[in-house]
Amino acid sequence: MEELRKRNKKRTLLFSLFGVAVFALASAGGILLHEAAAPIQVDAGSAPYGTFTAGPDGSLVSTQTAYEVTAFYRPGFSNPQDLVYDSYSGNFLVADTGNKRICILDGTGAILSSFSDGLSAPYGVSYDAKTYYVADKANAAVELYDRSSLVHLATYAKPANALFGSSSPYVPLKVNVNAKGIFVISDGATKGVIQLDLNGAFIGYVGANKTAKSFTSWLQNIFYSAAQKSSLLNAAPPSPSNLAFSSSGLLYTVTTGDTSSSLKKLNTLGNVVMTPSYNLAKSVSLAIDSDDNIFACTSDGRLVIYDGSGHLLFLFGGDSSYAERVGNLKTPTAVALTPERQLLALDSASGALLFYEPTDFAKLVFSAITYYNNGLYVEGESLWRDVLSLNSSFILSYRALAASDMKKGNYAKALYEYQQAQDRSGYSAAYWEIRNAWIQSNIGYLFLAILIVVLAFFALEIIFRKTVWLDQAALVVGKVKRSRISRDIAFQGAFIRSPSDAVYRIKIKEGPSLWGASLLYVWFIVLRILDPLVTSYLFNGQNLYNTSAVKIVLFSTVPLFLWILANYFVATVSDGEGKLKDLYVGTIYALSPYLLLALPIMLISRVLTYNEQFLYTLLNIVMYGWSAILLFRHYSEMHDYSFLKTIKNLLLTIVAFAAFILAAYVIYMMASQFFGYFAQVFKEVFNRG
Repeated sequence: MEELRKRNKKRTLLFSLFGVAVFALASAGGILLHEAAAPIQVDAGSAPYGTFTAGPDGSLVSTQTAYEVTAFYRPGFSNPQDLVYDSYSGNFLVADTGNKRICILDGTGAILSSFSDGLSAPYGVSYDAKTYYVADKANAAVELYDRSSLVHLATYAKPANALFGSSSPYVPLKVNVNAKGIFVISDGATKGVIQLDLNGAFIGYVGANKTAKSFTSWLQNIFYSAAQKSSLLNAAPPSPSNLAFSSSGLLYTVTTGDTSSSLKKLNTLGNVVMTPSYNLAKSVSLAIDSDDNIFACTSDGRLVIYDGSGHLLFLFGGDSSYAERVGNLKTPTAVALTPERQLLALDSASGALLFYEPTDFAKLVFSAITYYNNGLYVEGESLWRDVLSLNSSFILSYRALAASDMKKGNYAKALYEYQQAQDRSGYSAAYWEIRNAWIQSNIGYLFLAILIVVLAFFALEIIFRKTVWLDQAALVVGKVKRSRISRDIAFQGAFIRSPSDAVYRIKIKEGPSLWGASLLYVWFIVLRILDPLVTSYLFNGQNLYNTSAVKIVLFSTVPLFLWILANYFVATVSDGEGKLKDLYVGTIYALSPYLLLALPIMLISRVLTYNEQFLYTLLNIVMYGWSAILLFRHYSEMHDYSFLKTIKNLLLTIVAFAAFILAAYVIYMMASQFFGYFAQVFKEVFNRG
């Protein structure tokens, strides 16, 4: 009995241990199943990335966090390639490419259902009220499925239409559907986005990219035959890689790898009407909200938001320092957007779906943009001031406040705000209003002042005609004219009137002195320094705050001396007659149109708006063109060259000049490394000591 009792105790203990083990495993399984079935919540106050916005001159400046990751979900996707928000159901569609299926997810990211009938490599998905459309790369077709039953309805294979072309590729990667038809991105389709009607019939192409222009392609276009041009591998433009539609039906395209404008907005005629101000060549997907703000992602893990005009609002993510922290994407392939601007990103590398929520700062910016887009500039002014109080570098705020002040007639204030926003078009409009008001208020006084000056001139001429004062003044003027420095300065007129005679006088030492030419060269440097200070903001491409006077002097002196030396060395080996001193003097005087006209043109620019831009452009063309002609005449006469030989001399001078620049750069790099090495050695020696 005692032995039987012991056996029963052992059995009871074993069954108890077995029950505990089963319970533990079941509990663990329940936890694992729960993690696989629901998104993991994340602390929204710990964004593992910085957020940036547009700063001066296209730079990036830090700003408050715009979006914080709140959850991520790993439902077992394999190489997912597309993510779409279904506005009819409020669900999400995911092209789970590796698993050859389309998944339907609810608002929390849980899979509700999926379908895979007939799918081989679904790369894109779209929808309308009755149908799901899937771009299947392996099938080379767009597959249609019923929304309710998920039953396969039809296959839209390559169009047989002759206008499509038998050799035109049809490998659907992305698809989007609206009332105008079915729009397909095909791999290698350089003619643009393929447009089909809802029955699958080919309509045409839209949104074709243009071939990038280069100096090489320009030469090829001039000298190559039609057959050679058609055989060029780089003749075809890049193919679009993704697309989206705004609520108003305008098409947006993505061209991954386009270094000039990877995102484009097209009008109803298919013409590009907007490209973002800050281009991200690695853009792969985009979504558009109700205010036409653009949300996009890049293949290197960054998320970017633009307003409807293409101005950069926010840029975040892609921080390699925190690559493993939740919120940073590795290889995103798609983004989706809910009506509340909840942002979802699909990461193909990890198969994860990430949820981002807008912060209070982002919501404030979006609310202000809504007022701005609707033309309610004054009504939204307080919101933009709140944005500025939080971030004084938020450039779009200044543009919106300027629009408000323009509407209220505060043109002087708007002028300042447009300048802060670096909006030259708006600045021109505000300045036109200020100038117009000044002219209307002072036109009478202006004519009166001109009349007084004219009358005073005639009066002084009559008064001093018979006095010794005028004779004494004439003697002084005569002495000044006879001085060496005055004759050197006046030689500019002789050079402009007759370059051949002027160069001849320089060669026989009857022209200006070396000191006179050097004085004019100092004036040239002064003009270069005055250019960013005096030229109107409208026509001044330089940033005054980032412009160094030392740098201007350096780039005004060294290149010119190197150019003169290069021309002298080239002419020495090609029977040129010019001496180094004469080349220096003649080159300075050949720049006489610039020396005489630059300052007046700078001053004239200060009273012009963009409406009179043609006048400023014309004056600059005359000034620089005249100087170029005089330089050409100078080298031709100085070296006694023919027209063709002068061109050859100048081309060789350009080559020699480039060689000098390259040699100077190499010497600079070697010297930097040399002194850097010895500085490191001395530092280690003294540290040990």
